Amino acid sequence: MPERGPEPDEILKAAEPPLVFCPLGFERRAFMRFGKLPVVTTGPGAGAIRRAFAARAEWPVRHPRFVVLLGLAGAIDPAIVAGSDHACAEVVDEARGAPPLRSTLVRGASARVVEAATITATVEDKTRLFGMVQAQLVDLESRAFAECAEAAGLRWGVVRGVSDGANDALPAELASFVDARGETRIGRVLAAIARRPALLTELLAIGRVSRSAMRSASFTVDALGARPAIDLCDAAHPLLIYGGSFDPPHERHATMLADAMRALAAPCAIVMPARVNPLKGDAPPADGEARLALCRAAFGALGDGVAGEVRLSRLEIDREGPSYTIDTVTALCARAPALRGAIRFLVGSDAIRGIERWHRWRELLGLARPAIVVRPPDTHAAVAGFLDGFGGAHGFADAPSWLLDLAPVDLASTDLRARIAAGERPRGISDAVWREIAARSLYGYGASR
Repeated sequence: MPERGPEPDEILKAAEPPLVFCPLGFERRAFMRFGKLPVVTTGPGAGAIRRAFAARAEWPVRHPRFVVLLGLAGAIDPAIVAGSDHACAEVVDEARGAPPLRSTLVRGASARVVEAATITATVEDKTRLFGMVQAQLVDLESRAFAECAEAAGLRWGVVRGVSDGANDALPAELASFVDARGETRIGRVLAAIARRPALLTELLAIGRVSRSAMRSASFTVDALGARPAIDLCDAAHPLLIYGGSFDPPHERHATMLADAMRALAAPCAIVMPARVNPLKGDAPPADGEARLALCRAAFGALGDGVAGEVRLSRLEIDREGPSYTIDTVTALCARAPALRGAIRFLVGSDAIRGIERWHRWRELLGLARPAIVVRPPDTHAAVAGFLDGFGGAHGFADAPSWLLDLAPVDLASTDLRARIAAGERPRGISDAVWREIAARSLYGYGASR
């Protein structure tokens, strides 16, 4: 009989949904037929995108786990077929005045899209632009969207349906058919058709291709939104592992995790209570099931200020013997090989100073990097100096980057346990955690009453 695998992690806080941006009302309505994600219409052009980001308070999701620009684009590469859809790996601007911006949101994305100031309508203009930038697609918003998303600290993607091929000319009247809100000016369309009846045939053909392209692009975006948060982790957007005794977990444990997830743009974090801390040796005062319940209470209360998903794992609690971080990281990478190099483990500066005592520490640092928070009496400057020396001595040039610019951890579970045993309710324990402590009579609760 095959060995039973690890139990699935318990989700304490679901990731916020992604937010889809459609420049045109037609694009939004097409997506809403096939997709189930929140969507906003921005209006066409780079200026409209910037205004949409400036109005973040009005978004239906204030802290989306990522944002996607969805809509139509023109092909400038003759190899791109009208009616197809493409996820873009890179966006550039027409003037080539700035380096390309890259997106890793959609695995396997390869298209390059250039943002132009106006609609690229003629075959001659498409040929010229393709020769200049070697992109496949052209639109009016992608560069501004990527810049705004990065400035807001949001992961982003661009998915475009192709409305017209490189050898297809667009009607000259097309640019006047959409208002600043992205809605079709029906009166202008009808007036243009009255002046040039052949335009109706051209518009019907563009409409058929555009609907097919938007259908495919909408399914691509909706499927992306359905991916588990942990599948979105990569080296630049890591899975954050937060281990420790959590005996008991205090409020700074929870806020530190939230702060670290924001600082690292982590799509997912796993809280991992240890069975036995190998550097302390003794089993924690509270048993594993009690500490899992305390963590469930502490981290389950994280609000929508955290865009990503927070999980609780019993992987270390259920594993016999000391809870070595290398064993945990190895198990996670075996479960999902794509996580190799995409894991950061959250740790205090006091613990990282003793990393050379950690079990198989060099192997661990080959699989995952620390994310370090200062613990007094350490200072940010002192920890930075230690990391600089450690990195130089052991060949980890990126060691200074392991230190996060977060407020220090100013609470200690040892002190909290002593105060509870003395009959106090100490500062720094949330109501939910306190109720669990009281219900389970942990740490001498009630003994002095």
